Amino acid sequence: MQTTPTPGSNGGNAPAMLLQFIQSIEHDESEIAEIKERIKDTKRSAKEYGFDAKVINQLLRERKMDPAELQEHVSLCEVYRASIGMLNGTPLGEGARRRFVGEFTPETSSAPESEQRAEEQGKEVAEAISAEGVEKARQEGRDAAQAGKKILDNPYLFADVRRAAFEEGWVQASGSDGMEIPEAFRRKSAKKPGKKGAE
Repeated sequence: MQTTPTPGSNGGNAPAMLLQFIQSIEHDESEIAEIKERIKDTKRSAKEYGFDAKVINQLLRERKMDPAELQEHVSLCEVYRASIGMLNGTPLGEGARRRFVGEFTPETSSAPESEQRAEEQGKEVAEAISAEGVEKARQEGRDAAQAGKKILDNPYLFADVRRAAFEEGWVQASGSDGMEIPEAFRRKSAKKPGKKGAE
C-alpha cells in the first residue's frame, strides 16, 4: 500500500518527497482504473442477463439521492416534460402539480394510492379518445393558464389521457414571459447542511 510522505519526512529532500507523492498518486490512479473496469464488467454481466444498462445507470444516480432530493428531482423532470409535450398521456404527479400552486414539499409530492390505481386503468380510456380530443384538451389547458386558473382546475379524470394534455397545455402557456425562468421550473430543495455556501 502506497503512503504519502508526512511533513518533515525525507530530511527536507524535495526531489525524493516529490517522487513519493507522484508514485502515491500513480498507485491510486491504477486502483481507480481497476475499480472502473470491475464496474464495467458488472454492468456487462447485467446486460447479458437482459437488464437495461441505461436504466441501471439511472437507478444508480437516483440511489445516491436522499428521499427528498429524489422526489424533488422526479417532480422537476415531470414539469420539464410537460413543458415540451412529453407526458405521453400520463398526467403530472401530485408533486409536480403542487409546484405550480406553491405547495410542493417532499411530504406532499407522492401521488395518492387512488391516483396510482386510476393511472393503471387509464389505457382503455386513452384508446377511446381521438387525437382531436387530446389536442382540444391541450388548448383548454393553455386557455386556463392564460385566464389565471390553477393547474389543479383540470376538469379531466386522472385516468383520462386528456388530463395529461390539459396539463401540458397549461404548463406551456404559463412557462415563461421570455424574461426569466418561472419559479416552478427551479429546484426548491434547500442546500444540505455542512456544504459550502449553505445558509
